[in-house]
Amino acid sequence: MRILLLVIVLVTAPTAAFFLWAWGVKIKEERKLAGTLPEWQDLPLTWLAIAGLVCVIVGVLLMFFTQSQGYGGLFAP
Repeated sequence: MRILLLVIVLVTAPTAAFFLWAWGVKIKEERKLAGTLPEWQDLPLTWLAIAGLVCVIVGVLLMFFTQSQGYGGLFAP
């Protein structure tokens, strides 16, 4: 069951990430045209840094919950 859930998450995560990205781009363009886009959101590196931080947090949590080290690995055998 754990492997099935991991496979489902790993397959659907990129698709979900793409749709979230597309939605974010649409909102950003609407705000840019309306002139209500904050200056810090206009920078692409800001969003790249936020996405990188989220990936690091998800990776660390995934390793903690799936690997058995004697002190962690909630779902590890």
